[in-house]
Amino acid sequence: RVLRPKVDAAWHLHEATKDLDLTAFVVFSSVAGTFGSAGQSAYAAGNAFLDGLVRRRRALGLPAVSLVWGPWSQDAGMTQALSETDRRRITRSGLPPLTAEQGVALFDAALAGGEPVVLPVRLDLAALRAEEEVPALLRGLVRVRVRRSVAGGSVAVAGLVRRLEGLGRDERREVLL
Repeated sequence: RVLRPKVDAAWHLHEATKDLDLTAFVVFSSVAGTFGSAGQSAYAAGNAFLDGLVRRRRALGLPAVSLVWGPWSQDAGMTQALSETDRRRITRSGLPPLTAEQGVALFDAALAGGEPVVLPVRLDLAALRAEEEVPALLRGLVRVRVRRSVAGGSVAVAGLVRRLEGLGRDERREVLL
């Protein structure tokens, strides 16, 4: 319901316009395709396809830019269906919503910048530092202090140990391999 319509529509637009003398070919993607989003794999995959299509068009010498939007403060698009709790969770995860003014300014800057894929998002670095895991793309931007569990190991190791404790021998082997 989410992946195929997005992929098909984008591909058909590409095919229909590839021989035209376009000034711009702009697609709106989502940060879910770049950072991932729990429970939204098809949505994330569809958006990752848009970003890949833009790179393909650029490789063919065609105009294209993908704006990989973060959340907006307006009740529209994907944020429209979110509860206030979900919105607060997203903000706490380091992605505060964009205002309309910020979105327009970032849109203009993205089109002027010349990069094929641009992430017009707001980042709350302090909130990202507080996250259990920082998206791989942001690890160079967000310096995270190594956290230690009470036992002296890292949080990741402590989580793995807790997970393994409740499993039988064969199950532990499968998890580890």
